[in-house]
Amino acid sequence: MNKHLPAFDRQVSLRDMMRHVPAAALATAMEHSVGHAWRIADIDDELVRAGALAIDGPVCTVALVVDIDVVGTLSAPAERQDWLAPAGKWIELLLGASNRYRMAADLHLETVMSDHDELMAKHAALATSEARYRTLSAQLEARVQEQVDQIEQSQRRMYQAEKMASIGSLAAGMAHEINNPIGFIRSNLSTAKEYVATLAQAIAAAPAAAKLAYVLDDFPNLIDESIAGADRVSRIVADLKAYAHCEPAQFATIDPNDALRAAVRMLGDLPAGVRLDTEFAALPQVACDPDGLTRVVLALLLNARTAMRERQGVIRLASAAHDGELLVSVSDQGCGIEDTLLPRIFDPFFTTHGVGGGIGLGLTVAADVVRAHSGHIALRSTAGGGSTFDVHIPLHAGGRG
Repeated sequence: MNKHLPAFDRQVSLRDMMRHVPAAALATAMEHSVGHAWRIADIDDELVRAGALAIDGPVCTVALVVDIDVVGTLSAPAERQDWLAPAGKWIELLLGASNRYRMAADLHLETVMSDHDELMAKHAALATSEARYRTLSAQLEARVQEQVDQIEQSQRRMYQAEKMASIGSLAAGMAHEINNPIGFIRSNLSTAKEYVATLAQAIAAAPAAAKLAYVLDDFPNLIDESIAGADRVSRIVADLKAYAHCEPAQFATIDPNDALRAAVRMLGDLPAGVRLDTEFAALPQVACDPDGLTRVVLALLLNARTAMRERQGVIRLASAAHDGELLVSVSDQGCGIEDTLLPRIFDPFFTTHGVGGGIGLGLTVAADVVRAHSGHIALRSTAGGGSTFDVHIPLHAGGRG
């Protein structure tokens, strides 16, 4: 039932009942029965309808009853008493018909409004349900898309892992094949350098020494360049072997600064106008892979040296113990790295140094070695503003094998 409508069986006043009775028709009917002087009042004696003339003199009155309820009175001059009762009965019939029509209309209206309210409630419920289903559909679509993205990422990772495994197998084979011949080439070059020195002493006493002087002067330089090239190939082979995990790490308890000093000795010459500053703090003994730690620091130093090829400035190597970690920092004032390239800097075979700057495994191997020590490498770099690599290794974590 509509809350804004009264019940169809509500108590209705005489005024409401008379509302639908035409005034002209009522006046005509009353004029033929009781004349022009008459008065209809409600139960509180308040005027509802009246004739054209006021009642003058004695008055006679009858009650108006509708459905056993007295709803008002009809009054007229006393001399019209004989006509008053029939007129009252006629008005009661008129009011009863009007009341029944009103009740039927109210019932119909209430039924219509009740049906309307029910339909509106169902519509609201359907709208709420539709909104809920739309939300669930959107959530399901988002979850499906998320699952699809995860599957695609997993497929890409699997493909990348298989590709890296293949590259690792290739690197292991290349390292094995290159390592032996480069070993005896370097050994032979070192021996040849000693032979040249002995030969130079013997030729110096000969009469034709002057003619061979330019050969003797240039030949050691050629041998030195060949030895440097062989050392470079050896480092590449070492990186390939480390990337392919050909040799297991050997952990020992050492002063980490010893591994850093070994890396400095292996670094070789720096470009003109570039110097290396070291700042080693007193460190506790740490269980680590000494050769691996040396390889990490050497890779970072070589990277810094390459970045400084066309610049002047300082490469800084520092060590410290902080918050339970060994911290090794290598910073340079070189060319730096663009932001878009930073996520790829540790990827295998990725390099920003161009041809002759390395094969792109030094930082990859360094990151692998550090992870084997349960640590990580943090990089801060700005294009044109230099780079800083911070190696974090737990002092008591040991290796993961």
